[in-house]
Amino acid sequence: MIRPSQFEIHTQLEDGTGRLTVVGELDLATVGDLQDRAQSLLEQSASRLILDLSQMSFIDSSGLRLLISLSARAEKEEWTLGLVRPDQRAFSVFEISGVDQKLPFIEDPN
Repeated sequence: MIRPSQFEIHTQLEDGTGRLTVVGELDLATVGDLQDRAQSLLEQSASRLILDLSQMSFIDSSGLRLLISLSARAEKEEWTLGLVRPDQRAFSVFEISGVDQKLPFIEDPN
């Protein structure tokens, strides 16, 4: 029997900055939840969205696709996206795929 991955998203919105902290595995089963939460913060007038990936243990291609899409959308819609780096094991997926230089990784502002 396949067990569902452990996954949580902690959400904050303060002074126009939305922060989503991803805990666990971002994959096909969980990516929709992150997309919905990001959309919700943007609809609540967030002009800056920070995705804290420091507690993310795994990401698959669907998760990468979402982050690439959010980055392109931020540029087009003129809001700011920042990604806090995951640990090296999870970050290696970004490096292998070549998107590590194209996504807006930031130092954790908190």
